[in-house]
Amino acid sequence: MNNNSPQTTDPAIHLPANDPGYYYDPRVEAGQHGEIKLSPTVAQCCKTCPSAGRPPYQILDPTGEPAWCACYPYRRKIQEINKLIKSSDIPERFRYKFREAFHNAYDNQPIVGAREIKSLLDTLINATKMANNTKGLFLWGSPGNGKTLLACIALNELIFHTTRAGKFIGLSRKFFQTLRYTFDEDSPIYGQGMQIVETLSNIPYLVIDDFGVQRNTEWELEMLYNLIDARYAEQRLTIVTTNQDINDIKDLAHGRIYSRLLEMCHILHITAPDYREHFKREHEV
Repeated sequence: MNNNSPQTTDPAIHLPANDPGYYYDPRVEAGQHGEIKLSPTVAQCCKTCPSAGRPPYQILDPTGEPAWCACYPYRRKIQEINKLIKSSDIPERFRYKFREAFHNAYDNQPIVGAREIKSLLDTLINATKMANNTKGLFLWGSPGNGKTLLACIALNELIFHTTRAGKFIGLSRKFFQTLRYTFDEDSPIYGQGMQIVETLSNIPYLVIDDFGVQRNTEWELEMLYNLIDARYAEQRLTIVTTNQDINDIKDLAHGRIYSRLLEMCHILHITAPDYREHFKREHEV
C-alpha cells in the first residue's frame, strides 16, 4: 500500500431504511437518461469536501493528513453501477429503467401482469443482497406486451442494488451471429467462441431475450443448452423472455433445456395486449 495514499475515513453515515446512499433521478438534462446521484443524506455529509463534489473527494483529517471524504464510497459505487449498466448491452431505450417504469411504461399505461413481477423482483433483490441463491424469471406471451422491458427493469434493478455484473443477449440478433464469427479466420474474435459462452455462463445476471427464435439446428440448440446448463449448474440468476407458447418449447433438445429452466426460473405468462398495435391504432385515429 502506498503510504502517501489518503486513509479511508469512517463514513459514520446513518442512512434511512431502504436508502443505499444513492438514487436514480429520471430527469434528463443531457443525453437520453437521467442520472444516479448521492442521496440527500450522503450529500449533506460532503459539504466540507474541499473539491465541492468533484474529484478527488478528499479532506484533511484532524491530524492534517489527507483522507477520503465520507461521500467517497458512495461515489465509487455510483461510478461502478454506471459502468456495469453501460457494459451490460441492455438496449439503449431500456437502460436506466427502474421500478417506476412498471406503472407508466407505455404511454403512461401500466403493464398488465407487472404487479406480480414487481413482487418477485423485490424477492430477487432481497435474496441477492443476502447472497442467497434465488430463481430468475421466465416470461412468455404474445409479442409486444412488455416482456423485454420487464426483463431489462429487473436487470437494471439487480445491478443498481447489488453492484454486480449483468448481461443482456438477444437470440434474434447477436448471440448466434457472434458465435459464428468466432469460426471466421478473418474475424477479430476468431477462436473465442467457448470463451464467450464461458463468460456468459459465469456472469451473475443474464437476460436471454427472444428465446425460441433460434433455427433449432443441432449446433444452435447445443450452444443454447450448454449456456443454460452451465448457469443451472452454477445457480446463476437467469431471466428469459419468449414469444412462443411454453408448450412449444418443452421438447427442445429432448426436453433438457425446458427441464432446467423450470427449476431455474419462476414461469410467468404475460397476458398484456400488444402495445405496439395499440400505438398504431392510436396514431391512425
